[in-house]
Amino acid sequence: MKKSIVLTGLLLSNIGNVIADDEVKSVWTGSTGYLGFSSTSGNSDTENLTAGLKLKYENDNWISDISLDILRASSNDIDTAERYTLASKTGYKLDDNDYVYYGSRYQKDNFSAFDYTMTSGVGWGHKFYDEEKKKLTTEIGVGYKTEAFDIDRSEQSGIAFIGKLDYMRQITETMQFIDVIIVESINDNTFMQNDAGLSLKVSDKVNVNFVHQIKYNTDVPVGFDSTDTLFSINLGYTF
Repeated sequence: MKKSIVLTGLLLSNIGNVIADDEVKSVWTGSTGYLGFSSTSGNSDTENLTAGLKLKYENDNWISDISLDILRASSNDIDTAERYTLASKTGYKLDDNDYVYYGSRYQKDNFSAFDYTMTSGVGWGHKFYDEEKKKLTTEIGVGYKTEAFDIDRSEQSGIAFIGKLDYMRQITETMQFIDVIIVESINDNTFMQNDAGLSLKVSDKVNVNFVHQIKYNTDVPVGFDSTDTLFSINLGYTF
């Protein structure tokens, strides 16, 4: 757990230094990193870590993004959560509001019904509006998804229908409401994830995020819950 905290801090700081370079800054925009950590000691020893990095790139013809999210938790030196999610997308603009894209998402979770999942696909994205105080973008596509069961590492795969909704609304000068919904559906299982929360602006670069995440699978092996929830508070930094 402590090694993960150190490595995460080094990752965020090193990438921050790279993005701060003037040449890189002219290419990558809307890049953010976040880190949340809590620890207790005494009658109960617990450690919890949430960390991540999101990079975005856009010019006249292309739109791309990549993100890494990390969740680690332990209680009395026993791991209780360990999840890594890596997602990327590259799209070509058809006009100011529409684009076609190729994207992939990989998730490794040691405490869920699925040891890992891998989804790749192509689709169409549409920006209903993308302004400073409000944003709504939707994506719909088709691809292929593989899910590996945690019990015996056996896999189920199939054609996947993929959807995403990315919404933001400025509530006050210092507060934003953000909601991101992901859907991945194959014949044997439909996966849905909703990340909703508030972002409070502390300074031009720093914000505090309150995020409630719900993950749901329609079909899971016996002994596993269909729904996982996570509430996190983290400190974000915009490069």
